[in-house]
Amino acid sequence: MRRRKRSNFLGRLLYYFLFVAILLGTVWFYFVWLNNYRLSHPQVIEAEAAGYIEEQPLEGILLWDEQLIYAPQDGLYTYLSPQPRRVAKGEILAALDGVAVRAPYPAYFYPALDGQEGQWVYSRLWPEFAPFPFFRPAVLLENGIQLRKGTPIGKLIPQPQGLRCIAYLDSTPSLERRLRMKEVVIRIKTEPDGKERKAEIVAFKSTGPAQGTKSPQDPLRGQKIKVYLRLPFFPPSVLRSRAFSARVVTGDQYGVMVPDSTVITKDGKNFVFLLQGSSVVSQDVDGFPTDEKNFFIVKGVAPGNSLILDADYAWNGPGKMW
Repeated sequence: MRRRKRSNFLGRLLYYFLFVAILLGTVWFYFVWLNNYRLSHPQVIEAEAAGYIEEQPLEGILLWDEQLIYAPQDGLYTYLSPQPRRVAKGEILAALDGVAVRAPYPAYFYPALDGQEGQWVYSRLWPEFAPFPFFRPAVLLENGIQLRKGTPIGKLIPQPQGLRCIAYLDSTPSLERRLRMKEVVIRIKTEPDGKERKAEIVAFKSTGPAQGTKSPQDPLRGQKIKVYLRLPFFPPSVLRSRAFSARVVTGDQYGVMVPDSTVITKDGKNFVFLLQGSSVVSQDVDGFPTDEKNFFIVKGVAPGNSLILDADYAWNGPGKMW
């Protein structure tokens, strides 16, 4: 009786062992087949033509040459307009007890002060990488106030002169390429849907790699770039504040946009797998990631080329093709 029970127990144990072994073998065989199938039938995509416009916000400060105008005598101070305006040589700027104060040269006149007159200069603002000094919008002088001789009555900004700007920009592929090629202009927009204008890059310098982004192959990548620009306009309205905001178009290019998974980066180089007839070849490409999911290729792949979608699996996966 005991021998029969023991025999039944061993039989059931052998049955379950064989069942599990067959199940595991079937699963293993399935994954081997699936892996071979994926390698022999990789998912393929077609490269599509695309354009890439690289923009970023610019928050900077404005610079211009200016001169304070002082009251030549005691008196009741009056002026014609509270707005910044253009004046010709000899034109009346303001009056003290009815005695005219005239412009000594063509200029913009603004009867307002912000406390930075004489201090807001290139030699102070350009050398360091520190945040810009604090400043406030210009404050209008009260029309009809009693002033003493030698008190500032406003400021003159000689004309013509170019309006300048100092700002920090993020280092990006197109901006890096433009600076390396010594292209001296970038495009700016002062309104989201406004007209693009060309601003001249007078000077630039790098702040050094951002933390965690140092790249020996690309020493500009991950840096902040300090730029000194000459703007293509100078309306008198900008005198109200030394702050300046715009959108910077650092470049536009044409190429193909592909999923990031089609590109492999190895030893500082990028390459993809092209399907040519019944064969697959590797192809070096030039480009850059536009976000976490897409890669923009400017050289090496043409619209309509067929690419293996999961290139990393084909390169590194079990039973890899190469």
